[in-house]
Amino acid sequence: FAFNNPKSRKPNPKKSPLSCFTFPTKSTTTVSEKVKILDFEFKSLPEPIDRVRKLLHYAAILPPFDEASRIQENRVFGCTTQVWLEARMESNGVMRFSLDSDSEITKGFCSCLIWLLDGAHADDVLSVKAEDLVEMNVGLPSRGNSRVNTWHNVLIGMQRRTVDLVEHHQSLDPLFSSCS
Repeated sequence: FAFNNPKSRKPNPKKSPLSCFTFPTKSTTTVSEKVKILDFEFKSLPEPIDRVRKLLHYAAILPPFDEASRIQENRVFGCTTQVWLEARMESNGVMRFSLDSDSEITKGFCSCLIWLLDGAHADDVLSVKAEDLVEMNVGLPSRGNSRVNTWHNVLIGMQRRTVDLVEHHQSLDPLFSSCS
């Protein structure tokens, strides 16, 4: 980390922004560790405009979404913007997600959620609470604004699809366990 004054321990996001995509993490970083990284990253950005810039950066690096997947069944409802979510489960219980939105800020939220949950086991996806990610708020006066509702709805959508996929796999193979 780059700090202005080592005694103040206040990060300087302009010098060395902590990035959830470039933060040097071991390949086995857990979801709960990633939540802490995101929490710290957004807490370290005191100004709302800095959070917006960070989200726009993440939007720019969101993996491309397959145009053929922009269908009604993949829409995340309850968002003021259009959001598409595709979810699948690998045979070992690992979840794979892809997301896209017509809003750049929402794409930034989606990018953070992809980093957080893509490749996680189903039980880890389900363990994340909306309260864990409250610092992702872009700093508008009310935490009940539409942007907060959007990332909350996307998180809930990812978790619902995870539950559906676990139930589907269990119906096909009663011995299937997503919790490895």
